[in-house]
Amino acid sequence: MYNLAKRRRIKKIRARIPEPNGNVTMTMGNKVIVDAVFNDTGMNTFLDSLKRDQGDRVSSETVALVSNCVEMTGVSINRLDRILENANVRNEYGLNGDARSIYRTVERLGRNSDTLIRHLGNVLKDSYGITMRTIFMDWTSMYFEAPANNIIRFGYSRDHRPDRPQVNVGLSIDKDSGMPIGLTIMPGNVLDVTHFPETLKQILPLLPKDPMIILDNGAYSRDNAALMDRENIGFVTRVQLNTSDQKYVHARKENWTEIDDDISFMKIDGNLGRRRYVFSSKKRREEIFAGYRGKAERDYDEMEEIRASVEKNRKPRKKHSNSNCFVNTRLSYRFPLAGIPREQATERAVREMITGREGLFVLLTNRELSASDVLEMYRSRNAVETAFRDLKHGIDWRPARCTSPDAVKGRILISFLSLFVMSMIRFLYPEYRTRTAESITEELSSFSLTIIVRNDGTKRRVWSNFSPLIVHIHGEKRPVPVPKAPGQASLEAFG
Repeated sequence: MYNLAKRRRIKKIRARIPEPNGNVTMTMGNKVIVDAVFNDTGMNTFLDSLKRDQGDRVSSETVALVSNCVEMTGVSINRLDRILENANVRNEYGLNGDARSIYRTVERLGRNSDTLIRHLGNVLKDSYGITMRTIFMDWTSMYFEAPANNIIRFGYSRDHRPDRPQVNVGLSIDKDSGMPIGLTIMPGNVLDVTHFPETLKQILPLLPKDPMIILDNGAYSRDNAALMDRENIGFVTRVQLNTSDQKYVHARKENWTEIDDDISFMKIDGNLGRRRYVFSSKKRREEIFAGYRGKAERDYDEMEEIRASVEKNRKPRKKHSNSNCFVNTRLSYRFPLAGIPREQATERAVREMITGREGLFVLLTNRELSASDVLEMYRSRNAVETAFRDLKHGIDWRPARCTSPDAVKGRILISFLSLFVMSMIRFLYPEYRTRTAESITEELSSFSLTIIVRNDGTKRRVWSNFSPLIVHIHGEKRPVPVPKAPGQASLEAFG
């Protein structure tokens, strides 16, 4: 270890850089887009009405939170403070008050989350012409780095983090536009089937006459189906292949109707106007058998390893022994297929795995829809899966460290607003519909503003790194794509 005298003699690293100055560069793409969408949807007026006219505006603080949400892992006010610690940066966001007020803004957003979601839904319907005739619904979980409480609870984790408490989040997406129209938040131990009525209740006022809802089997139950029947709502969902379906299919092996080279179906008319379509997919069947074969080959190799250990009188691996120091476990092994070639043994194992359900799945509907229509509708629900993927990876909404119920809801709402902004870009500009939120935000982040502070204290603002998306929106002269959106996001007067 160096002593103090030696340390003083060590030369410091000196980089060859220009003379330091007070200039600052900040990313502006996300802020510009968020500003434009908030203005077009009336969000600024709505947000500013949530508190008295004092301190920083709620809309300015929300823009700062949403704009930076996509660039931070979780909404951490400490991190946001570091981003906004420069007075010039804070001025660009219109923030002049105490940074701690952002904590209160997150809770304020949480308390008014349902009203805010309803406002956005009405704007999409009234101003943008979104019909909401077909809605995708799905549910996922979000874990928290916080103690469990009345809303953050332990439950089934889709994130493979059973060691962390979580909340369950429901998301509703319009099929035609891809816009998110609903967000519900419930305790982490609530199942999808229990969460469904709350999600439906939220979007029910927005739905037209005789709408269609597409959901996964986790939220389906007789009670939920009866609820949709009472509200005159059609649905398509996937249900478990039961023993009756299997017997019906096996008794009518010659009655399959082909849809294409891969998919065939049988129709089963049930009670209460339900129609069950049993589909058989050759591709899925081949994938399942490939999985069987892969497992059999792995198990065969493991069997050979165990047999070699037994023959050499080695101790069995820990996997096959008991680790309790008070228990002595003796294992014995039998190798009934010893001497049979690997390929022959594998084929025999695969035959024993066959259940007769390989490649079969059932879709259920309460409307007079053809098998092709039902299949197309259910397959198209990938849109809501993409939205959750954007939230988890493109917008990165976890892990979060909020504790109070209002802060939890506000935290998730901020990520929802980020998704709403990204979805609005894809809705208004169809050429961006195949882009993920991650790729869009990466492109927006390159657009930057440099504030040059002169010696006399005057400032000059320089815009740079105009990404193709920014240039495209700024140079938009042709009419907005149908349905026409008033006040389309445009970038004017950068100076």
